[in-house]
Amino acid sequence: MNNIMSLQRHNGDSMDKQVIRAGVPETGGPINIAVRHGDMVYISGLPPFTAEFSQAIQAARREGRPLPSFPYIPFDQQVRLVMDSMKTIMESVGSSMDHLLKVVVWLKDQTQQEVFDRIYREYFSSPEAWPARTRMQAGRTPLDMGLEVDAIGYIPRQATARNTAERNTARGGKSATRRSAGRTSGGAAVKSRPSAPPRSSARGKAASTGGKPAAARGKRAGARGKRAAAHGKPAGTRGARGGSTRGRR
Repeated sequence: MNNIMSLQRHNGDSMDKQVIRAGVPETGGPINIAVRHGDMVYISGLPPFTAEFSQAIQAARREGRPLPSFPYIPFDQQVRLVMDSMKTIMESVGSSMDHLLKVVVWLKDQTQQEVFDRIYREYFSSPEAWPARTRMQAGRTPLDMGLEVDAIGYIPRQATARNTAERNTARGGKSATRRSAGRTSGGAAVKSRPSAPPRSSARGKAASTGGKPAAARGKRAGARGKRAAAHGKPAGTRGARGGSTRGRR
């Protein structure tokens, strides 16, 4: 499934805003889990949902039923669920956690900040890669879950160029497929015309055909040579006779 869906204006033109679908658990509420605008990525508040609970809460919202209670999940596991979702979203657009610019953390209980920070550090390559961050205690979190985290990040230029090249390659492949399909008529391939023989082959045939007159000319030349030889015998005889006569005199 494509992770990015382009939005369309009313007139059909593509907007700069794109919705990111990375397969992470969602709430089913009237929000998009992440949105891209140009090279910027905006991530909504991510809940510590498992895939099963995400499906249950979305089904309840679709059917108008009361939302299920948030199940007990140890706080450290909740932190990893949220941070794994954020990592998946950033990587789905060719970026990484090191390219986050701002993070906002909402904790249900501020006394758990050390646990959060210990796990949070694991998702970045170095302290220099840490984004700007705000952390606060919420009066009450949705469904009484332990935390919610939103963020803003960006896509590095190299990844953007690579994504553009991949899209262009995909478009080129589709165009080639359409051209190939256009050569068929009624489901059957259109027969191609027989190709003309190479010029070199034509010249070779002409040369082989022209060889017969050349052979005939050679025979005629041989016949003339024989006649010339026949004429030469009387001349030689006359010369011999003249020499013997002069000698006698």
